[in-house]
This record gives sequence, C-alpha cells and structure tokens, in this order.
Amino acid sequence: MGVISRGDPAGDLSGRADIDRLVRAFYERALADPILEPVFEVLAITGLDEHLIVVGDFWEQILFRTTRYDGSFLPVHRALHGRHGLSPVRFERWLELWTSTVDTHFTGVNAERAKSKAAAMARSLERSLRSP
Repeated sequence: MGVISRGDPAGDLSGRADIDRLVRAFYERALADPILEPVFEVLAITGLDEHLIVVGDFWEQILFRTTRYDGSFLPVHRALHGRHGLSPVRFERWLELWTSTVDTHFTGVNAERAKSKAAAMARSLERSLRSP
C-alpha cells in the first residue's frame, strides 16, 4: 500500500472521495506508527478495505450529515481498550496523526471541522472508556 500524497493542501474536504483519501492516508500512517500499530494491526488481517468503508461512512455522516453510517463505535473501542489499553498517550497520538494527515491533504472549513470533531470525539471516547 503506497502512501497517498497530494503535496500541499489543495482545497477543502468536499465529499466522499476526499474522505476516502483522508481515511486511507491516515490508516497508512497509523499502521506504521509504533504507538498505534498494535491497535490497528488486526485490520491488516481482518480486512482493512472493508473497515475503511465503514470509517468513511462515519466521517461522511459527521462532516456532511449523511446517514450511511449505521453503527456504534463505543463497543468496538471498548473491546480494543480491553485488549490493547487505549491510553491517553494513544489517544494523543491518534489525534496528532489525524490532524497532521488532514493538514497534509486539505485546508478549509470542512478540514478544520474534521480536526475539531476528532478532538471532541477523542476526549469523549477516552472519558467513556475510563468509566464502567
């Protein structure tokens, strides 16, 4: 899987194709990151491409208010937390990689929303995982 690069940010996130590029670029980085790779490595075995579709549906709903995503990410992340320990360090690294991936590929209102929504989700998910 080659790294996707558009060079300098060439515009805002404007639809599903942009979300798919962003999500794939982020996952390529996460799968190579020493802090995040243990959490993401199972996707390389169970089906990364299928997972990227679901994650794309999720972000498309968050950014463009579509209704394709039909799931709940909390149970999945609770299971990951039980297996790998989704520590504050891992949440910080996830957010750092997400933000820098957005900045590498996009600039604009939706790109900023993608970063702010990710920060809010990371805080909320981290709090949820700490509570019983």
